[in-house]
Amino acid sequence: MMLSLFPRSQTLAALLAAASLCLAGSSWAQSGDEAPGAGTKVELSADSLNPAADASPKASASPSATPAASASPSATPAAAATPKAPTGPLPPAGVALNANSDFSQKGDGTLPKGWANTGTGAITVEDEGSGHFARLVSQEPGSLVQMSSTVPITTGVKGLETAVTFRTANVKFMGTNYVTDARMMFRFQDAEGKAVGKNPPDIIFDSHAKDWTPISRKFLVPEGATALVVLPSVNKAQSGTLDLQTLKIAPMSPEEAQAIVDAATLAEKQKAEASAAADKKKAEDEAAIQGILALPSISKEPKVSGNKLGTADGTQVILQGVNVVSLEWGAKGEGILRSMKVAIDDWKANVVRLPVMDTFWFGQGKPPKVPPNDQEAYRKVVDDAIKLAAARGAYVVLDLHRFHAPEQGAADFWKDAAARYKDNPAVLFDIFNEPTGITWEQWQKGGTIEKKDKAGVVTTFESPGMQGLVDAVRGTGAKNIIVAGGLGYAYDLSGILNGFALDDKGGNGIMYATHFYNWHGGWQKHFLDLVDKYPLLVGEFGADKNKMAFIPAKNQEDPMTWSPDALAMVQKYKLNWTAFSLHPKSTPVLISDWDYTPTPAWGVFVKDALGGKVFELGRLR
Repeated sequence: MMLSLFPRSQTLAALLAAASLCLAGSSWAQSGDEAPGAGTKVELSADSLNPAADASPKASASPSATPAASASPSATPAAAATPKAPTGPLPPAGVALNANSDFSQKGDGTLPKGWANTGTGAITVEDEGSGHFARLVSQEPGSLVQMSSTVPITTGVKGLETAVTFRTANVKFMGTNYVTDARMMFRFQDAEGKAVGKNPPDIIFDSHAKDWTPISRKFLVPEGATALVVLPSVNKAQSGTLDLQTLKIAPMSPEEAQAIVDAATLAEKQKAEASAAADKKKAEDEAAIQGILALPSISKEPKVSGNKLGTADGTQVILQGVNVVSLEWGAKGEGILRSMKVAIDDWKANVVRLPVMDTFWFGQGKPPKVPPNDQEAYRKVVDDAIKLAAARGAYVVLDLHRFHAPEQGAADFWKDAAARYKDNPAVLFDIFNEPTGITWEQWQKGGTIEKKDKAGVVTTFESPGMQGLVDAVRGTGAKNIIVAGGLGYAYDLSGILNGFALDDKGGNGIMYATHFYNWHGGWQKHFLDLVDKYPLLVGEFGADKNKMAFIPAKNQEDPMTWSPDALAMVQKYKLNWTAFSLHPKSTPVLISDWDYTPTPAWGVFVKDALGGKVFELGRLR
């Protein structure tokens, strides 16, 4: 149920590409000199992404999938007054190329010296203690508040290091457009003021940075670049204030820049070799899939026995696997069958959680934006995913990927899907992805539920509740294990012990599901209190190196400490689990690309756990 983020490769090349930037200024003249080209009119914004609808507050964006936010605008800055690149001796490494880097000097009107107002809204120089800072304030929802400065790049400088100290206040997205935020854009120009080379990625300022926060990045200068246009902005947000205390651009030493070039060259060679190997592996996988689909099912029917799962021969089953996503947002899915094969054969998963959407199941598309789809083609993808798992003796948790509270459409879906997979030993039914915003009484029994649309209009609907969905499944005669997620986007299961457990109605049992991420605390009271009485599935969990903009950064634990402890916890308590997600753009990501390269912050740990590594628990959260 998370927002999608950029893939992170483990090669040096990707590490270099990820070295974004963050600074700007004027000229590398003496402090106080006016920056050449500072008055050039530039008007840019970053609003090209369209995050998928139905993204949950985890990221997207739910971990379900939704694109994330770092799209750089394609427009090119105006080139009216591009300065010539300074010549002569190279400036010392670390010495600022831009004047007024501490915003101590005022220029025209309220602007800091060396900067131009290239948007709307208020831009001022403010005093604080003995220092100064630049302030950008959005005064109207959706407006672009932006200032610009052009920094000449001395001939011979091969790399730049940027550093900025910032804070933000009241930065709010414009609707569900996650690129409406506080950010800094960069544009390289040649001597004629034309765009040249590849621009560094935008810097996204943490929208919860109430205190002064430093950030620094390094990047190479493209051939032919003589200037860098720097554009800090509050980018068409609902509201927001961006303060900049210092903003410095300095050259790297020639040795450091050359080391980065050499590393990039080596990385490209390694990337080409890896790509050739990956292409071969992909061809082999795709050739094998049809043969696997023709094999008989060897999965043994699981049943709930106390707080465990077991088969008829007395074998205990602990489900361990991953989420294979995309059928919840696209009618064709993205690499579903190959991802299933990789998860089971290569990563050694014995279960895959497969999110689906009821409207695609019935051929209705995803109103209002996605048109009707081929119902039978969609169902065949699901059928084949189940066949592939069953041929390997593995399982599929079929997840209806909805949020808030069940509507009648959820019950209709389960009447149809449960009948289709009735008593299939490889299939478990996750009846409703993430209930939230309702009471435990409503969770269990349903009733009249309020919902608010994007315009703020409140309507009501009659919910069958989670028990109503259980009844819909059992009404078909299907005895498959049912999975039921708790409240708070499935995190909280405390109500199950307080009178809100579900009635299985004679099936193979009910297991309860929790979803948690690296900002959730209180594991014991929210779900571990149940482990002695019920079997649990951790249906979604994970952490991402890239922090979620809608969760305060300070609340998001470092994945390198969180990930091993989270896996150690599920191992210690023998919980069933499916990590999120085997897709390079649905965060938290287990893989950085479609070669299925495990991400260092999450994928490596999960693949190791599936391979049999036992983690030692440091502490509960």
